[in-house]
Amino acid sequence: MTDVVKNKAARITSIEDALPLFQPPPQSFTGKTGLEVEMALYRAGKDRPEIPAANDMLAMHAALKAAGHDAQLEAAGVLEYASPAAPLDNLAPLVARVKADLQAFEDEAASRGFTRAPYSILPTTTVEQALDNRVPRERLEASLNVIETALNPRLNRIPLLTTGVQTSFSPKDSDEMFRMAHRGYALTPLLVAAMNSSAGYVENSEERLTHHPRGKYYEMYGTSGGISPAFLKAASPAEFVKRHIEAVFDAPMFFAYDHDGALIRSQKDDVLTFRKLMERGLNTQSNFELAETFLYNDIKICNLRDGDGNVVGKRLEVRAADSGMHQPVSALLLTAALVPDGETGRKFDALLKEYGFTGVPKEDAALLQAGRDAAVNHGGKFMDVAFGKDPQTGAARSLREFAADVAGLVVNHYAQDKALAADVSTLADVLLTGACDAKVFAAQFQNLPEVTASLQQTPRPQQPALRAGAGMRP
Repeated sequence: MTDVVKNKAARITSIEDALPLFQPPPQSFTGKTGLEVEMALYRAGKDRPEIPAANDMLAMHAALKAAGHDAQLEAAGVLEYASPAAPLDNLAPLVARVKADLQAFEDEAASRGFTRAPYSILPTTTVEQALDNRVPRERLEASLNVIETALNPRLNRIPLLTTGVQTSFSPKDSDEMFRMAHRGYALTPLLVAAMNSSAGYVENSEERLTHHPRGKYYEMYGTSGGISPAFLKAASPAEFVKRHIEAVFDAPMFFAYDHDGALIRSQKDDVLTFRKLMERGLNTQSNFELAETFLYNDIKICNLRDGDGNVVGKRLEVRAADSGMHQPVSALLLTAALVPDGETGRKFDALLKEYGFTGVPKEDAALLQAGRDAAVNHGGKFMDVAFGKDPQTGAARSLREFAADVAGLVVNHYAQDKALAADVSTLADVLLTGACDAKVFAAQFQNLPEVTASLQQTPRPQQPALRAGAGMRP
């Protein structure tokens, strides 16, 4: 959960008042990337896997922080790792750092008897089990309480059960942010499908899922989840920023800060928004920045901070990828090649035109939404779903076609960096074969008891072998 400084007292009463917050950051902060990785932990239990108790999580967190890692605690049984920012033109050192750091997190968990799950959602964990083991934090308690009593209780599945990978980029100005957002949203269906690490079961239920659970859960946020309507209605960078500010004004807030910095929670009959706070004299910059954190769209605009935690601009967070074993590095390589401006970004723009996209969100809205819907509601087809259209005939094209085309761009982008060859090959295998982890797991496990037995009997379920038919196309 993003922390916000409480004492920014400047008043925001209009879009114009908020626009200075979206000014370009200092050049030294641009052209960089980083990632955050949430990892679910478990150990064999009496009848099914159990997640760490709150005290175990607090101890692991303290040990990792003492060792110098940027570790955060999620709601229950989940550690979050944050990498340092690194330049986009030299990604290999960041990838090596991420691998080493994630291994340190795994080692710390193993020292206490816990294992990192290969799934984005540990299939045997229930909401009740997660609540019983939740980490005591004021903001978390407030959020869970408001979701349960004032919003939609089913939303609690997101903080309590799910894990993902978020990659961040620091655009040089609002024009690049606009282009990055379009590429990120256009890439989202492929991120959902190719990074899918679902076991096919959730909440210890034997019902086999034929959709992407994380993607489906986020739709429950309405306009605050999925694709941002502020983006879909925009035709220019300036319009995107203004519509985003309006979305911040109207986003349902779990809580806000009063004049003394104490939390005020939303109530069933009074769900807070920043627009309501204007009427109550609480329309501070702190509450505006807080309201922005309650937007959970697939592409999220966040504060960009310096080493001391001071806000220096805005960054863009690409959020659709599941967590898993290869997913952190694969999602980083995929998004770092395609989302930012640059030669490969321009090639990606040209490729998107071959799939019917214009680069103008207002004109691409239907295609963007259809692509996301197909990837989330895949009906057991995983990556074998529709994506885009032929710009001449209007006939539907496929995500598998798109994935193969993207594989070529990614391989060419990293062709000169031999240190990344193995990781690029892993990503290309998935893109070329369509064998995402979730598809492999679906073939490996026929029912929930088989998944449970695998978690109970081995330190970690056997990872998908090299995907049949994988290899580079000429």
